[in-house]
Amino acid sequence: MFRASERYALLRKLAFLRSVVWQIYRDKVLISLVATLLFGLGIYVLNHLFYPSRLWNELSWEKGIDDWFCEFTDMKKLIRQPVNTFTNFAYFVTGMFYFSKGLEDSRKSRAYNLITANPYYSITLGVIYFYTFACSTFFHASLVKLASDLDFSAVYSICLFPLMYFMHRVILHLQNKPSNLKHRKESTSLILSFSSFYLFLTFIIGLDYAHELVLIIVALVVIAGTWLESKDPGKTNKKYLAVTTASIILAIMFFAFDTRKILCIPDSVIQPHSLWHLLNATSVFFFYLYIRSENYDPAFDRERIRIHSSVFG
Repeated sequence: MFRASERYALLRKLAFLRSVVWQIYRDKVLISLVATLLFGLGIYVLNHLFYPSRLWNELSWEKGIDDWFCEFTDMKKLIRQPVNTFTNFAYFVTGMFYFSKGLEDSRKSRAYNLITANPYYSITLGVIYFYTFACSTFFHASLVKLASDLDFSAVYSICLFPLMYFMHRVILHLQNKPSNLKHRKESTSLILSFSSFYLFLTFIIGLDYAHELVLIIVALVVIAGTWLESKDPGKTNKKYLAVTTASIILAIMFFAFDTRKILCIPDSVIQPHSLWHLLNATSVFFFYLYIRSENYDPAFDRERIRIHSSVFG
């Protein structure tokens, strides 16, 4: 149990975070909620107005795909998996956050770490998540093979993003260069290298070795991140990393539940694969907060100082 002083400190922090979210992100939160409801309503209306639908019938799909997921799949629907399709909107909402933070960093010329000094990281992550939203929505709405291939290409892009970030920091550390500068030479080299690698994985290697390649990329991310934390500790908020790790573990667990039909209720509005989507979005969101926390000093953030003063006097 928490001691009284710890509970008080936690409550103060929660009060401050609530004020930050409401005062700084209120409009974005409200717009996101309305957009999410409209997206869900759109799926519901389309499935009722266009039933039965033959939109996807001309495209090929893998045998047994209609029974691959826990969610009950009606192949006559326009949106064949409504719940799994709907939860993809988490990718779009978080993508908007990353994209807007990149534009904001560029406009305000923030430069206290690698992310803020190089806004293309945030903008790139936003674009990746827009792409993931489009591909995963296309796949769960149609379940066709083309959409499946595109969906997994988005997985490659998500996995390569943290590897590019960590490799950039590793290179700067080995060269004894500060990370809060643009370093255009290293940035250009990394962008070209990882873009070429992504195209190679997607269009040359394809999906034959997809799972093995993703595991290798994830292993490289863990190795690079662990090395950085051992060589340059104390510069990031480890609590964000802990939430990231927990979210990934839970996401994998629910993915396994879905494919193995564990705790499976086909007609439920909560599906294991939909939780996989939500937890994936959560893990990347907290990873973004983690890498953004490098060298963060509250003194840089005048808006937070103002809110803190207004909450606690």
